[in-house]
Amino acid sequence: MAAEARGEKYRVSSNPRLAFLGNQGRAARLLRGLAWRVERLTASAGAAPYDLVPGAGAFIAAVLLLLAAAFALDRPVASAMRHLPGPVTRFFEDITILGEGSVWLVPIAIVGFGLAWASFGGTSRESRARLVIRAERALFMFSAIGLPSLVTTLLKHLVGRMRPRYFETLGAFHFEPFSLAASKASFPSGHATTAAALIIAFGVVAPRWRSSVAVLAALVFLSRMAVEAHYVSDVLAGALIGIAGARAMRTLFARTRIGLRSRVLLGEPRPEAAISIPEGGMMQRWSRGDVADELLPENGLLPKPRLSIVVPMRNEAGNVGPLIEEIEHACAPLGSFEIICVDDGSRDATAARLVDIAKSYSNLRVFGHSVSCGQSAAVRTGVRAARATIVATLDGDGQNDPAFIPKLVEALETGGAAVGLVAGQRVGRKDAGFKKLQSRVANAVRGSILRDGTRDTGCGLKAFRREIFLELPYFDGLHRFLPALMRREGYGVRLVDVVDRPRRAGRSNYGLFDRLWIGILDLAGVWWLIRRRRRVPVVSNLRKDE
Repeated sequence: MAAEARGEKYRVSSNPRLAFLGNQGRAARLLRGLAWRVERLTASAGAAPYDLVPGAGAFIAAVLLLLAAAFALDRPVASAMRHLPGPVTRFFEDITILGEGSVWLVPIAIVGFGLAWASFGGTSRESRARLVIRAERALFMFSAIGLPSLVTTLLKHLVGRMRPRYFETLGAFHFEPFSLAASKASFPSGHATTAAALIIAFGVVAPRWRSSVAVLAALVFLSRMAVEAHYVSDVLAGALIGIAGARAMRTLFARTRIGLRSRVLLGEPRPEAAISIPEGGMMQRWSRGDVADELLPENGLLPKPRLSIVVPMRNEAGNVGPLIEEIEHACAPLGSFEIICVDDGSRDATAARLVDIAKSYSNLRVFGHSVSCGQSAAVRTGVRAARATIVATLDGDGQNDPAFIPKLVEALETGGAAVGLVAGQRVGRKDAGFKKLQSRVANAVRGSILRDGTRDTGCGLKAFRREIFLELPYFDGLHRFLPALMRREGYGVRLVDVVDRPRRAGRSNYGLFDRLWIGILDLAGVWWLIRRRRRVPVVSNLRKDE
């Protein structure tokens, strides 16, 4: 967006992203720029619509979860909410309004419009571009909240479930479809949709506020039940729609580079060493075209090393240098190896540190995600770019000791083709008590359901065969279920005890929300995948190919 500032006229830019330049009226130019963005988003959604919706496994898991909540919790929770103390009920009555879509959509629209309008008065191209980015991010937040809310509104009137205040006379499962009455619009909860979408939206635009927004969302969820507006299953369904819709918008905006790729738009220096390839967590599905041809190992531009070491990093500027040096020292006996560091949308100097250090290490390759896509996406980005047949991974926080990598590689190689994964199991963990408790509970639940024979899947130290890894069904959170998925494909899994270390600098970047809220659905989905594959075929060639 350009403008006339201090009487000076700026030349019209050929970049359609800055389509508000020129001598036309500001409103007309603003609408033209908005129309261009909507057109790009629509075209991208139409070109690959299945990238925007959850897979069949996630959908089935969500349905099962909703059915379980409906039959087990709806009636008893609704009954209990009728006996809440008056002050508690009044507190939730005040809180519940924060789940109204209009409470958020109207201010976001005003702020977005104001930022776009202000971009006409910028004194430099960079200042105008920054305002454009902020306006585009406001458009993202509006879409991430508004579209799921629209879907929820249509569904609740289509389903026509009576609200909990009537359950004693009509029952918890009384439906009158195609009704516009507010009393018959219980399933799903629109407030829960808005609150859940806010978590995803703030996680992209303002990650530092995501924890606070998550707490607010939890209060909104409780308030909808406390004021007898929704059942547990209504709130859960609304939250799932909000998460799915907001994540779809995140994927769409990142894919079209609207608002979520600021470094590209602003033209900030990006050294050649910092090559960026599409982020797996955003793309959902990968194809050969998603990775530059020169990065694929079969092109033979560089000799294949014995080992590729993939290190996902997010806001780890203080750990980059020491960790790379440790990896170099620990893996020297292995011969040829490469280190692939993937910056997962860091907001600190991680990317700059990686690019700077890469000048001193010829075997260090650096990739980056424009926005954070999650640890699984970062690992898959690195594996896709790896040139060795064997890949080792470790976390970028320095808690995984690289000295154990040779031991993992040796166990994988001596195991032969029958072993697909060697996973580290941490002993003497140095995490805080609450984080260790989270991990123990998660591992116990996962182990009891999947029976994968692994007590610690959260350890980043792993070694596996690249080809097998890329054949596994990809989803966000894949790295937590590698043992179960490897066994599902018929490969053996070996376990090696490794010593955990305290974090050198920074703090954990993938928290409780990432492990718990979305992990529940992932667990159900992986269980379904395992159940559906009864037997791994053993294939033999009955007649030799001529």
